[in-house]
Formats: sequence, C-alpha cells, structure tokens
Amino acid sequence: MKRKQLKATSVMALGLLLLFSGTISYMLLAFAHRDFSLPLLAMFLFTIPTLMLGWYLLDKGARADFKRKPMAISTRIATVSRELEELSRR
Repeated sequence: MKRKQLKATSVMALGLLLLFSGTISYMLLAFAHRDFSLPLLAMFLFTIPTLMLGWYLLDKGARADFKRKPMAISTRIATVSRELEELSRR
C-alpha cells in the first residue's frame, strides 16, 4: 500500500518538476529571445512535449487511489457533526 502511495507521489513530483521546467522554458522562449538560434529551436522543440508530459503525470498522480484509514479525530468530528444535525432537526 505504501509503495503505491510513494509511486503516485513521485509521479506527481516528477510531473510538477516537468511542468515547472516547461513553463519556465516557454516563458523564456516567448519573452527573452528575439533572434533565431539553435538553442532557441531546441527550446521550442522541448517545451510543448514537456508541458504535455508534466500535465499528464500530474493528472495521473492525482487520480491515484490513496486508501488510508481515517484518523480517529476525523471520525470523532464526523460523529459529532451527525449528532448536531440530528439535534437541529428535532
């Protein structure tokens, strides 16, 4: 179970890293460079797939099923909340 959580978390972290890197690259491509060069062409070719891959990995990691046991305090809060709703209905 923890292994799946670790995998999903690492996929999300990699996705965030790629998305951040692609966004910075895209901003530099759009605002910093004004003339044609090979690094500019490489940045152009690198940016779009990086943004797409980063978004895909974030989406994949966010859809991971984190099956954790509820914490005792959250269970108690839910119980008190239900009891208050029942009292307010009376």
